[in-house]
Amino acid sequence: MPDNDDFTARYELREFPAALGADGEPAPETAASLAQVGFGFHEPNPKPGAFKRIAEGLAADGVTLLGVYLREPVAGSIDETWPAGTFAWFSKALSWGDGTTIDTQAISDVTVRPTERRRGILRRMMTHALERGAAEGFALAALTASEGTIYRRFGFGVAIRERDITVKRARALPFLTPTTGVVSVVTPESLSESGVGRRVFDRFTERSIGSMVRNTATWPFVLGLRGRDGEPVRNVRAAVHRPSASGEADGYVTWRIAERPSGQTAVEIIDLVYATDAAYLSLWEFLLSIDLNDLVKYRGARLDDPIVTALADSRAFDIDHEEDHVWLRVLDVPATLQSRPYAADGSLTIEVVDALGFARGTYRLDVNDGRGQVERIADGSDADIVLDVAELGALLLGSVSPVTLAASGLLRAGDPASVLTLRSMLTPARTPHGITYF
Repeated sequence: MPDNDDFTARYELREFPAALGADGEPAPETAASLAQVGFGFHEPNPKPGAFKRIAEGLAADGVTLLGVYLREPVAGSIDETWPAGTFAWFSKALSWGDGTTIDTQAISDVTVRPTERRRGILRRMMTHALERGAAEGFALAALTASEGTIYRRFGFGVAIRERDITVKRARALPFLTPTTGVVSVVTPESLSESGVGRRVFDRFTERSIGSMVRNTATWPFVLGLRGRDGEPVRNVRAAVHRPSASGEADGYVTWRIAERPSGQTAVEIIDLVYATDAAYLSLWEFLLSIDLNDLVKYRGARLDDPIVTALADSRAFDIDHEEDHVWLRVLDVPATLQSRPYAADGSLTIEVVDALGFARGTYRLDVNDGRGQVERIADGSDADIVLDVAELGALLLGSVSPVTLAASGLLRAGDPASVLTLRSMLTPARTPHGITYF
């Protein structure tokens, strides 16, 4: 790893807001950053106007961009204008599932060009960003990752895991109990024009611990108006659920039909958002009732999906893949722990180990009537629980059990009863579910 002098001699670090120029086109630094992000994530060269749409969304979300630039680029190379490393952050609220939220420093668009690997670029960008996040008052940083081995060393822990699932249509119906309400087919445009999509999502977020607000640019894609290339799409359909024919929509789904390599035809869910369990089950029943299809495939199911128990034949349900989704990194322990609700009262002393120093210390957590008060106490005090800041992030939403972390050696406790106390305090009302990527 190069030292600071080596890094500074080779690179320049620049921080700037995502912005449009006076002509309405992306500002030059913003456009160059977007080009490198596309290169880093193996995206095709954009069609005319694509960067403008992306930049408009980034500017609307108040995104801060960070770039690492070569001081002496090779003549004729993209390094003359593009950054060799990119990084972005912005404010994104995370739901505690009880109507309250905490603003997180949401991190995105992290790339390092292969020619500049192992020169300390990622570490410099990450430490700079977290320092800025702490200075701006964020108690928590968050990200969704394209790789699973990068971020733990910076103090991030996996707080939500999600699954890709397939349900075999021929074996799924009827459900074991009848569904309720009314499902009706609508146009994807109506979800946007009427505001139904966002209203249902807001209700979903309010009750779903771990749900996060969506980026501006996400909405046209999930509502089926544009594809990932930014171009209009014509093969997406939509439906909504209402508790009664005249009631307000409390769920919606967008989907497309796709031929699988196996020769089977599948309903591929793009977005499935529900404010009630009844809406979720009814929309699934509708999808499984679509003729001329063999499968329903869903990327983003929660780990305790009620579809499993609702199916007439539980073996119609297959897990195709499971992986990390939301990663959390605590910057301010008292502010974070005091912002969330608790399922049980109790008191614990917790020692947090943090190699970067933001959260390092020993803290007394006292929970009364479901709300916590946190006091930092003297370092070296006896602690009931000792854990790394990455494990604290993993535990925050209640998706990961402290009992599991203790069994894997990642959480230490002198008295096993302390682990059980922490588990009872953190148990959420519902399994965390985040359907936002950024």
